[in-house]
Amino acid sequence: MKNKKIKIVSIILILLFVASAISANEVSAVWTRLFRRAVSLSQKSNIMSNIIEQHNRDMIPVLIEALEEQVGSLENSGNVTARLETAEYTKMIVKELGRLKANEASPYIWQIVQSADEPFLKGEAIIALGKTGARQYTNELNLLLRNLNFNLGDIQDQRENEILAFSLVIALERLKQPTSYSPLFFASTGWYSSRSGVREKAGESMLNIIDDPTEQLMQVMKDSKAYDIKLAALDAGYKSKASDENKAALAVLAIKEGLQASPMNPTEKIQLKSLRVLALNILESVSVKPEEVIPYMNRMLVLYRTDRLFDIDEMVNLFETFGTFSSDASVKAQTEFLAYLTDRKESGRVIDLRISKSSIIAIGNTGNPLGFEQLTNVQYSESWENSVKREAKNALGKLDK
Repeated sequence: MKNKKIKIVSIILILLFVASAISANEVSAVWTRLFRRAVSLSQKSNIMSNIIEQHNRDMIPVLIEALEEQVGSLENSGNVTARLETAEYTKMIVKELGRLKANEASPYIWQIVQSADEPFLKGEAIIALGKTGARQYTNELNLLLRNLNFNLGDIQDQRENEILAFSLVIALERLKQPTSYSPLFFASTGWYSSRSGVREKAGESMLNIIDDPTEQLMQVMKDSKAYDIKLAALDAGYKSKASDENKAALAVLAIKEGLQASPMNPTEKIQLKSLRVLALNILESVSVKPEEVIPYMNRMLVLYRTDRLFDIDEMVNLFETFGTFSSDASVKAQTEFLAYLTDRKESGRVIDLRISKSSIIAIGNTGNPLGFEQLTNVQYSESWENSVKREAKNALGKLDK
């Protein structure tokens, strides 16, 4: 029994010694010879499975040779069963080259993308290009995703298109090129079904492509005629790592766009309101307070006075934002509106309490003494409700002396 154990240990030691004595190139050469001797697809597949199990970069030359052989055979694979077997075999090779980050294999992988009809094989090849860092194909991948976003290709099987779109999103996120931001953005707002995961994944990928996409999003907002796309662009900018200054600039553009547009139906009306409200919320939250937005915010006050164009909730949002702008121009616009409310109140008109109180609170929050006269008028007016007068008194207490 003891001699048997010694014999087993000796064999293991000999095997270890032999394995360590064989160079990586020799190991690769052995597998290359085995692969070249294989005749049938089944034999090649079995050998390739053993090669792949090693996850060894020394096997990259063998894998590339196998893939190069497959490039020209995809279209001549016989019946349906043979084509599926060929696709699975090729996909196995492509996936391993991606896992090994074999950049030198990128030209062959790209040929698979161009020639493959089977969506899972094509998708695996696209993902592999991302893993191998094949940035030289970024523009081509961008174009593929753009065409899918706008349904410019074959729309007979949308499920296949969703598979390809998801693969493209994964690849472009890995390649991390700024030019990919636009196609990823439109993928995040595209026609894709929720089960495909394309829109959600594209939304996540956008955040990893570029820290500050303000320039790209401004262009989207200017060029797009769809209000939901404008809203999505603003939301993407808000969620990005852009500076407060750039987020504020995007919000200013959004309010401008939201006031210039004329909704044609209830859906567009809701979208435009959402665009303005989100822009106001961004302007309220950021540290930078751009003066160029004051004319647009004042325009909202004027349109409310003349046409009651905005509902009470949106006006409350407007006043909350106004309260963070302490400049003279801001407070002048606010006090003129409060004077308008007081005149209407004294003429016997009914004023919504939320509107009046929000206006007063906003002026107080600015701390600007220019609000003193109109707040005092409210405090001592015989027409305003006591609750409104109390708000005016509190606001006066916040003004700089």
